[in-house]
Amino acid sequence: MNRRAFLTATAATFVLPGVASAFQVRTFNPALWDEVRATDQVVILNFRTNWSLTCQIKQELIAEAISANPEYSELQFIDVNWDTYGRSRMAERLKVERRSTLLVMKNGSEVARLVNEPEAGKIRSLMDAALAAR
Repeated sequence: MNRRAFLTATAATFVLPGVASAFQVRTFNPALWDEVRATDQVVILNFRTNWSLTCQIKQELIAEAISANPEYSELQFIDVNWDTYGRSRMAERLKVERRSTLLVMKNGSEVARLVNEPEAGKIRSLMDAALAAR
């Protein structure tokens, strides 16, 4: 393993335990998705894995954005396990082709999307779009 990969993975291991408590996340299941689509709620679907460093970095950036702007804590996040649902009909219909995808959804329709871009400014822009859609 090269030094950069080792240091990045080690840093993510120490940072991640605090991330889970930084914002509220629900775990995807088909019944939850049906419930959310039937309402006027705005949700952010987070297609992620536990083993992806990009997904871990994205989680940390979301937590940092929420701590900087308390209004973001009102957003509802739903983690979609890529290993389980990445090849599902739902992912196919939503045209989600890879992990590390964030989708802002309202009434089952896409409002905004961010694919594999763990950049603080882009994540804040996506969260701003979610707030505006409420």
